[in-house]
Amino acid sequence: MPTFLPEVLPAVEVGWWLGRSHWGQGLATEAAVAAVRFWFEERGLERIVSITQVGNDASERIMTKLETHPVRETVNPTCGRRVRVFELSSDQYVTTTH
Repeated sequence: MPTFLPEVLPAVEVGWWLGRSHWGQGLATEAAVAAVRFWFEERGLERIVSITQVGNDASERIMTKLETHPVRETVNPTCGRRVRVFELSSDQYVTTTH
């Protein structure tokens, strides 16, 4: 849960951190797709969010593949950096995947 951004709560965040040597292999996308499937199909969540620093184009490409859409930009209070929040609802997930 992204407790550092209370304005997006309640929410479960789907995110990824990979060592540089693992970038560009599709691992983050594969894991993110599996996580989204789990949260919606197994746990019945109504929505998920994904948060990235503004300018992190690689993460935004993954978010696009997940079919999330941007809903806000804000500042991460823990580091002062601008972040973009993306969202996907269970209704949108069902529509785009089935």
